[in-house]
Parts: sequence; structure tokens; C-alpha cells
Amino acid sequence: MELTQSVRREPTLRRPVIALSSLFATVLIGEYLLMEFVIGVSDGVTTLPAWLPQFSMVGKTVVYYALFFDFLKFIAIPLTLVWLGYAFGRYRTANSNSRN
Repeated sequence: MELTQSVRREPTLRRPVIALSSLFATVLIGEYLLMEFVIGVSDGVTTLPAWLPQFSMVGKTVVYYALFFDFLKFIAIPLTLVWLGYAFGRYRTANSNSRN
């Protein structure tokens, strides 16, 4: 019980940094794969894997995935950066109080 309370009370940067780096990796890799898929479909070479959710048409599928990556870029990543800034402020405040 004391361990979970100390984890909640002690400010750390680990969670926001992990969330931010995973979002960046998801956007970078996902947009690259989406671009490769669009190029492959236009050449008639590739199709989406069966395990990946697909919609009625290829264009509709590409638009939905592009919208998802735009959501991550313009909403989720900025919110995570705000979270990181807040966590950094708490971390700095806790460390400056412990030095005094």
C-alpha cells in the first residue's frame, strides 16, 4: 500500500516521456506505412493485411487512417506535451524543495 502511494505522490517524468515517445513512434511509422500502402495500391502491388481494420473502399480506409494520424499529431501529442510540462514543473518543484 505504501509503495503505490509513494509512486502517486513522487513526481516523475517517466510516464509522460514514454507516452510521448510512443505517440511519436506510432505517427512516424504509421504514416510511413500508410504512404507505402497508397503507393503500392496505386501500382496494383499491395493490399492491406487481413488483420488490419478495413472499410468499404480503399480510399475510405486511407482517409480514416490519415484522420487518425492527424488526431495523434494535432491533439494527442500536444496534450502529452502539456502533461510533460506539468510533470516537469512538479519534478523541479519537488527537487528544489528537497535541496533546501
